[in-house]
Amino acid sequence: MRWRILFGFAISVVALYLTLRDVDFEAFGQALRLMEWWRFAPATLAFLLILIVRAARWSVLMGGVPFALAFHAMNVGYMLNMMLPLRVGELGRALVIGQRSSISTSTALSSIVVERLLDLIAVVGMFAGFAFFVPMDAALSRAALVGGGLALGILSGLVVVVWRAAWVEQALRWALQRLPWLHAERWVQRYRDFVVGLRMVNSSRRWALVALSTAGVWSATWLLAYIMMGAFLPPRAEQAGLMMVAANLGGAAPSAPGGLGPVQLFAKAALVLPFGVDETRATALVFVWSLSQQLALIGLGLIGLAQVGLSFGQLRASRTAV
Repeated sequence: MRWRILFGFAISVVALYLTLRDVDFEAFGQALRLMEWWRFAPATLAFLLILIVRAARWSVLMGGVPFALAFHAMNVGYMLNMMLPLRVGELGRALVIGQRSSISTSTALSSIVVERLLDLIAVVGMFAGFAFFVPMDAALSRAALVGGGLALGILSGLVVVVWRAAWVEQALRWALQRLPWLHAERWVQRYRDFVVGLRMVNSSRRWALVALSTAGVWSATWLLAYIMMGAFLPPRAEQAGLMMVAANLGGAAPSAPGGLGPVQLFAKAALVLPFGVDETRATALVFVWSLSQQLALIGLGLIGLAQVGLSFGQLRASRTAV
């Protein structure tokens, strides 16, 4: 595990170097001084809307856990992701649910996997959509189209699992048994846990709510990026959208807590390479946009811990017991 942490920090250091190496720091400071600070007011509303819709979606994915508990548990998890490596926040928020509701920690974790897959489908699908509307390097366009195919594949796979879970389990077991270096039963059990998470959404109405809330999450995230862009640059919807998509793809890479480095590098590249945005102003924008959200999540996470009546020590003890 230690090597994974060190590897993530190394990637962050390299990414930060690549992000900042050509920045004029005098111009960077000037961009910060001249930014339109009043935009933080509507940006805060958009940010809270994202969290509210995310919590509502997660509540549905868990079969109707009270919204307030889902909201605070989710924020606790995001806070831990901002402060600790290896995305331990995902386990942290599942532990809160396991401690404060009738839903087990493993079921909550399964719902988080489903949630992450839905977001992956949305992000990669949007990336593919940009390939048709934004001038991109040929290699980048191909990557976007491949990503679109991946999103369709994942979505099709989810449909198959929902309708033919037992058949998929048999096929998975057959394949794993031919790979002796893998622990077949462990992976089959993980698959079963995942199916449990899917089956918590047990009606077409709930699936419709999940689909609509996913669209709402990413529409509000796009709006937040557009509002914050206006603090530094003339805002353009396609630029804000591609910056948002690129930042989330960068956040999936191994890194220091909070995706520091890759998030900013990918977001900046999405503005500079296809649109020719000034590097220094783009850098100021992506750092203010991303770091302000991370600081807000830490604050909301601390509030969430107080609201659910748990401490860091209790979460650590629960993690050891899992």
